[in-house]
Amino acid sequence: MATTPIEGRIPPHNLDAEASVLGSVLLDSEVLDRLEGQIAPEAFYKESHRKIWSAMSLLRSRRDPVDLVTLSEELRTRGELEEVGGYSYLVGLSEATPTAAYAEYYGRIVAEKWTLRKLIGAAGEAMRMAYDEVGSLEDILDSAGRMVLEVSTQGAKSEFQIMRELVHETFEHIEWLHENKGQPDGVRSGFRELDTMIGGLTAGSLNIIAARPSMGKCLTADTLMDVPGTGERIPLEEYIRRQIKCVYGVSDNGTVRPTRVSAWIDSGIKPVWRVTTRTGREVKVTGHHPFLSVEGWKPLHDLKVGDAIAVPRALPVFGTDDSMSFEQVRLIAYFIAEGNLTNTSPRFTNTDPVLLEDFKRIIATHYPQLSVKQDGIDYIVARKHQPGQRKNTPNPLTSWLRELGLMGKNAHQKRFPDLVWRWDAARLAEFLRVLFSCDATIYTLSDARCPRIEFTVASHSLAQDVHHTLVRFGIIAKLWRKTEHSWRVEITEPDSVNRYQERIGWLGEKSQREFKLHTLRHSNVGHLPQSVWNQVKEAARGATGISLTELARLSGEKVPSEGYNPHTRRGLPQRRLAAYAKVLGLQHLALLGNPDLYWDTIAKIEYVGERQVYDLTVPDGANFIAQDVCVHNTAFALTIAQNVALRENMATAIFSLEMPAIQLVTRMLCSEARVDMNRLRQGSLIDRDFSRLADVAGRLAEAPILIDDTSDMTLMELRARARRLHSQHKLGLIVIDYLQLMSGPGNSKNGGENRQQEIAQISRGLKGLARELNVPVVALSQLSRAVEARPNKRPMLSDLRESGSIEQDADLVMFIYRDDYYNPHSEKAGIAEIIVGKQRNGPTGTAELQFHAQHVRFNDLAKDEI
Repeated sequence: MATTPIEGRIPPHNLDAEASVLGSVLLDSEVLDRLEGQIAPEAFYKESHRKIWSAMSLLRSRRDPVDLVTLSEELRTRGELEEVGGYSYLVGLSEATPTAAYAEYYGRIVAEKWTLRKLIGAAGEAMRMAYDEVGSLEDILDSAGRMVLEVSTQGAKSEFQIMRELVHETFEHIEWLHENKGQPDGVRSGFRELDTMIGGLTAGSLNIIAARPSMGKCLTADTLMDVPGTGERIPLEEYIRRQIKCVYGVSDNGTVRPTRVSAWIDSGIKPVWRVTTRTGREVKVTGHHPFLSVEGWKPLHDLKVGDAIAVPRALPVFGTDDSMSFEQVRLIAYFIAEGNLTNTSPRFTNTDPVLLEDFKRIIATHYPQLSVKQDGIDYIVARKHQPGQRKNTPNPLTSWLRELGLMGKNAHQKRFPDLVWRWDAARLAEFLRVLFSCDATIYTLSDARCPRIEFTVASHSLAQDVHHTLVRFGIIAKLWRKTEHSWRVEITEPDSVNRYQERIGWLGEKSQREFKLHTLRHSNVGHLPQSVWNQVKEAARGATGISLTELARLSGEKVPSEGYNPHTRRGLPQRRLAAYAKVLGLQHLALLGNPDLYWDTIAKIEYVGERQVYDLTVPDGANFIAQDVCVHNTAFALTIAQNVALRENMATAIFSLEMPAIQLVTRMLCSEARVDMNRLRQGSLIDRDFSRLADVAGRLAEAPILIDDTSDMTLMELRARARRLHSQHKLGLIVIDYLQLMSGPGNSKNGGENRQQEIAQISRGLKGLARELNVPVVALSQLSRAVEARPNKRPMLSDLRESGSIEQDADLVMFIYRDDYYNPHSEKAGIAEIIVGKQRNGPTGTAELQFHAQHVRFNDLAKDEI
């Protein structure tokens, strides 16, 4: 690399040190052996010194003596003796060096000056590329980073190695394997059987670990999702197709908020169950899909009818579309609620004079060419008769209703037009107000403290739309089938009746009915089951040692005695649990008591057959809200990383593009301490758990593990950060979770051929990074859904997602397969097969490991020794 000195400045060098190195060799030729690998001819600033060192190195490689006679003769043969100053200059080098004892010190000075000159050259080249704008910014940054790294790591090593040296090193390696009985010479994974098969993770290798994503935690394609910001309500299949980057989810403390999506996953065809709650919310999921229960996230297979699960009390997702006037909003609502839209002209049926007057006024304002004609209790909107007017002139109102998808729909087919979901909160409230004023009733059961609102329609879809809209305003309602041809949405929870009155309200006659909202009784639904009260008692007596009487006093609640349970009949109110949690300082109880959540109960679980299913990867909280229900979304690579850092004491870099660092460390702590992660999430750890975690935390805190949890990282960014970490910490392993979340130079995440080309660039780049740093790189990869379509679900190389380049570039490909995931009654329950599908320099095969789901940990499988 040519140096590019700053104008007017001379590059760093030390001619005296160079002369002393050459003189030391003339005094003692063994100096050449001691300086081997530290200095190359290019390390000398003076050209004559370079030629002298080259001649010395050649003599040494021929095993000829290196002295004044042989050196001068070699230089004369090469025609360079006079160029270097002649025989007298060589004599001067020898006489000017009093001893060869300090040759290594002189050599370090020469090497340091050489490194500084190379750094200047790299910086100059980077400047040239920047000035000339050679390539994209990412390309320039990547090249600059690589050149600087080469300065710090390459030393004097040449690009080519002669066969004699390679054979010598290889034979030494063979002797080492013999002496160590074939033990792995690469970085040990920590699993005996696997290390025996693969020989460890070798330096400079690209190692792929692949498995199906999300472990079956999927929802059907038609699951409705709400888009933060726009208010759109679209099927999950469209969410996946458009790769929408934000979704609503639940934070660790139970708060409902928008969060980021990092991956959109097509999981193929799988068996599906429909889960219906007491309030009528329903969602179709696979059997392994978790729901938030009072004991933490539980898969559907572990839940039963009557169990309490969390749903959002409110999903405040509204659009920003305010282009439609409030009068037009009301007109759409009038026709959906009580419009007859199957005749030639639209009809409206109502007897409330206030609503009728409003309806007529809107028609007169927006459609002056139309008239409203009464036919009994029906009001027909048709064209006014104009002399000479053609009889088949289109009715503009009919055309508008047809554009909205309403015209021609009977009472059983009606539902909200798509544009409704994009309205702002004010227009959506106005829309709901008209629907309820037309089709709902409000009355009391016994006294003014127990009002209820009932909305009954013939269309199930319309009832579902209304039910969801109430959730957007934080109103708890129940959806149920009243008769064979009618569906009812009813609001009975006093707080929700109050909220409806305040945020929505009424038009016409129903607006005259008054209720003393401040005297409404408290709700007797949505309380937490009694088992949560037992958690409170255990937490109070265990971790804190506080009595229930003291707990009651500090929280402001009434618990007269230790044995009294005030929550036997109705369960534990959230507000009371929140007060207890604040005193006890327990996050899990605070989550259960968060008012953003409503504790519904499972009413039905029905198998509905096989369906196309999808999933989203959500790093923050690992859950999202689908169809008004809270649903949840690689331990093997993480276990390898822990083993390398803790057992081998090698610096390990983890690039986690999917999961936040805190969640990774939580997994590591539970895995290493063998503590049930579900208990940790629930805040129900016992003293022994805390002791184990504290012990592991001390060791883990000292472990050489470095975590970068930046999402949406490009290949260039990852390589630059890996180089920087390697220069600072001398990495022994790099783990990337996971490959498909990275973007290449083109950043073409559109699927198809472009995405395959991008993945090819990424896999080649990771292979190049491994070779460049001489460090094994482990990259996690997804498998395609082709696995699910075969009777034998064990993965193969062709199942690698965007597989061609990954398979080609990888030195080692391993698949993870758990038979008990596909076969609940499998004889291999708790066993994970690590299938080696490709090994460039070794056999393929299968190693079996034990998998502890509670600890999120893989272990060697105990086997009888033969």
